[in-house]
Amino acid sequence: MIAALFTRISVTLAFLVALNPGFRAAAQTLPSEETVPTVKLEPVSPETKNRIGMSYLMGMNITVDFKRLGGLALSNPGSLIGSAVNRNYDNGYNRVDISTNAGGMTWYWGYQNANSAQGDNLSLQSYATRDNAHSNNNQDDPQSGVEIFYQRELLSGKKWRLGATAAFGYTYVSINNSQTLKNTAYRTNDTYGLDGIVPPLAPYNGTFQGPGPLIGSTPSSRSTDVLARAATITGERSVESDVFTWRLGPYLELPVYKKLSVMLEGGLTLAVADTTFHYREKVTISDPSNDIELVSQTRRGTVSTTDFLVGAYAGGSVEYALTKKLSLLAGAHYQTAGESIDKLGKRESVLNFGGSVIISVGAIYSF
Repeated sequence: MIAALFTRISVTLAFLVALNPGFRAAAQTLPSEETVPTVKLEPVSPETKNRIGMSYLMGMNITVDFKRLGGLALSNPGSLIGSAVNRNYDNGYNRVDISTNAGGMTWYWGYQNANSAQGDNLSLQSYATRDNAHSNNNQDDPQSGVEIFYQRELLSGKKWRLGATAAFGYTYVSINNSQTLKNTAYRTNDTYGLDGIVPPLAPYNGTFQGPGPLIGSTPSSRSTDVLARAATITGERSVESDVFTWRLGPYLELPVYKKLSVMLEGGLTLAVADTTFHYREKVTISDPSNDIELVSQTRRGTVSTTDFLVGAYAGGSVEYALTKKLSLLAGAHYQTAGESIDKLGKRESVLNFGGSVIISVGAIYSF
């Protein structure tokens, strides 16, 4: 009986499998051993070692010294020695007459102000101021520029990267000065004896031919007075320069926090400065005690010079990564690059890059 029951169950199962394909497929897919899962591997992105960037530059502490300004001498009192010498003053004269000052006397003399006749003497003055006034450390911060640079990573560690930077920049420098300057004037005082002659009323102008009252042709005495701040220099001075710079040197990059890193760098700076110096000035000497006010003509001039400069730089920057390839930066460099000097006659402008600070703001693309 048991055998018959087992036979009937087997037949029934076979019939069900034949009628139901799904049941048959499920039965066939029963695992015979443990199934091993598969994992798809993504390719590792290569690490970027090249970077190119652009920065806006702000040049600070770029200065100009304007030197050898002023200078005025409208008369020449000549030598103290000699009877046949033309001596010219700012308020009179004593010159060689037609007789060549026979007997050490001349009628070719004159004076402009009544206060020159002092008792039995005639006092005449000649004024001069030297061209040694200066206006130093002029600046007009910031001076704007732009720079492009390329960086290549050379070595790296877990928390540092070492590489090299090559950069090219351009900065336009423009500095103007219209300061009124004061300078020392020197007054030469020559005294001539009148020997009892009553001089004609001022203004008096004796002639070469004469005749006229005779006075001695050689000063009886001479003295010099120093008049502080008696000379005034007005006008303006300016320097404009196209400055092209090249920087080359190593850098060290240190990660600080997540997307933030610090970069330290330094190296060689080369520069070409194409500089134009312009000035316009007028010089005045005032001596109210002798009723004197001397004014020069307006002087002006322009000169251009190209200088090649060599120096160094050191500084750093902070970088923030926006993406894996794009970062923002802000930094500063201390730069020394010497001086660009323009000379126009005796006048000078000295454009000084010796202690400039360059602030930069820009972006970097890594590839």
